[in-house]
Amino acid sequence: MKINFKFQISNFKLKICILYSIFLLCNQANAGVVDKVVAIVNDSVITLSDLNTAASIKMDDLQKIGKPEEKKRMMETKSKALDQLIERKLVEQASNKAGITVSEREIDNAIDDVKKQNNLNQDALLRALAANGLTFKEYRSQLKDQIRQMKFVSKEFRSKITVADDDIEAYYKQNIERFYEPVTIRISQIFLAVPRNITDMQKQDIEQKAKDILMKIRQGEDFAKLALAYSQGPNPENGGDLGFLKVGEIDPTIEKIALNLKSGETSGIIPTKLGLFIIQVTEKKEKEPKPFETVKNNIKNILFQNIVDERFKLWLEEQKSISLIEVNL
Repeated sequence: MKINFKFQISNFKLKICILYSIFLLCNQANAGVVDKVVAIVNDSVITLSDLNTAASIKMDDLQKIGKPEEKKRMMETKSKALDQLIERKLVEQASNKAGITVSEREIDNAIDDVKKQNNLNQDALLRALAANGLTFKEYRSQLKDQIRQMKFVSKEFRSKITVADDDIEAYYKQNIERFYEPVTIRISQIFLAVPRNITDMQKQDIEQKAKDILMKIRQGEDFAKLALAYSQGPNPENGGDLGFLKVGEIDPTIEKIALNLKSGETSGIIPTKLGLFIIQVTEKKEKEPKPFETVKNNIKNILFQNIVDERFKLWLEEQKSISLIEVNL
């Protein structure tokens, strides 16, 4: 595997690698498991088991891989995971020098957040981890690395970055299409349900009722009154008014027709899986950009994060160039 790192290994580093490998072999021989050092990063080592965990690879899966394309995919996954592990080691070493620590409570809080965001209890979380080849202990270790990196980046980069108002305004103008509000349509509807288990005669009666209602609308009768009298959908007492709906929130069949109607226009009969619809577009707000002031803070956060990511990337590249890194994969 080709690694684009500048590296050199001293005799001391080689001794670490040899001694650590012997230690692993001696301690794992009874279990029939052989681990090995796949990378040295300054005074730290990365083992094959570390790599397999980071790549979410189960040992059973490694035995099943036989096809060339599967081997290639696995090597690409492991190569990417190894690069990430090396970066984590560099961050860990720099964090230790900077006095940055991660408490067990911080890890517990992070796990609680994951549970809340995904509506999981402890058992469900453990099952999800197991399905991805991770133990709870390994997951805690990964979270610790993530929290450490966040704290390191915050201390070393975030506090030293400012974003100018001129840059925010320039970004808004250059990326105006990103800040357009979607088209919103206010729709009123008359809905007639068409149950599945009805006779052809009953279905024809419903279709005829829809035609009669549409004819009354065409003859000038009030849509709201007809909705109150006939609609089986929501809000008949309000004329079937559904309020403003964004593109994507409407049934695709109805949305396509609604977009082609002008304010005040009424559709024909629209058949759907649920039943028959007649809609009236009462108001339409065309696509337009959000005011600058309403998105200013969002843009500032985008630019701020871009700068942080770029500086962190440059820092990693510098650390790789000056660190002692050996890869044996």
